[in-house]
Amino acid sequence: MVDLVSIIYEYSRRERERHKREEGVFWVTDLVRCPLKRVYETIYPELSLRDLFNPRLIVGTLVHRGVEGLVKELLTGFKVEVEVEGSRRVLLSDGSEVEVRGRLDVLIVGNGSREAVEVKTARSDKSIPQRHHVDQARAYNWLFDLDRVYLLYITPERISQYTVEDRMNDAEVAERIESRRAPRYQWECSYCNYSVLCPSKVVT
Repeated sequence: MVDLVSIIYEYSRRERERHKREEGVFWVTDLVRCPLKRVYETIYPELSLRDLFNPRLIVGTLVHRGVEGLVKELLTGFKVEVEVEGSRRVLLSDGSEVEVRGRLDVLIVGNGSREAVEVKTARSDKSIPQRHHVDQARAYNWLFDLDRVYLLYITPERISQYTVEDRMNDAEVAERIESRRAPRYQWECSYCNYSVLCPSKVVT
């Protein structure tokens, strides 16, 4: 007998293991969210374990994998890679260096350009493209030296694509790493596993 549910959750566990926190390493997602989340993920990793079993997040993962496979299969005439990781070093204001890492959903190379696809699922199409997703795309343009990122939104109401050609620079990336503004966006606390103990929680 095949236990498909266990297979799906095992995949989620493996993905979590691939992205354990390392000293001096920041992920692109850290640049576009509350800086306290990175701190609390290190101190209280068990609080994020429930995400492994969140069906809504699992659906998002499955959609990602499906879109990645379709693009790789159907986009001919280009070099297409999925789940591509990259990194760069950034100098901070105190003279120290940190590493910034990111992982693209899809990298497309051809016709003299480097482009990427970032897949986003949402419960509604209200307020898309969202600001933090645009900033994430800008960070990817910087990190991978891309010409553009396509934000592909898949919601119950529509499937839509937005193009982001602007990019961050070293100074902005360093500023975001050093920022202590918590939360970065007021809505973050409503979705944060660590709001149960955070002194900076904003109630909206």
